[in-house]
Amino acid sequence: MYQLLQEAEVAALVKTCGPPTFPFGDGMYFQLLIEEEDTANAQATVEEFEQQRTARSVVRCPKCGTPDPAPVSNAAWWKRLYYAGTNLHSCPHCGAEFPV
Repeated sequence: MYQLLQEAEVAALVKTCGPPTFPFGDGMYFQLLIEEEDTANAQATVEEFEQQRTARSVVRCPKCGTPDPAPVSNAAWWKRLYYAGTNLHSCPHCGAEFPV
């Protein structure tokens, strides 16, 4: 976001905030501050960034690059344990299984 604002010639300042992290004590979160006069210029950049951030990307097989692999519905118990918290997908073209 900072680089996009710099490209749009909007002066921005990045500050840390929130609870401190160990061991350095910097904040866990960041604030991006701009001048009030630059709000109109920054609005289009912020909207574009938010649209890119929330847009769903196409899942591709890491082995062959085939788009939209199918989710694995009945994986072995050890795969469910190993890939806990992710969705396991299988490529219809090459048969590779990978988490997403």
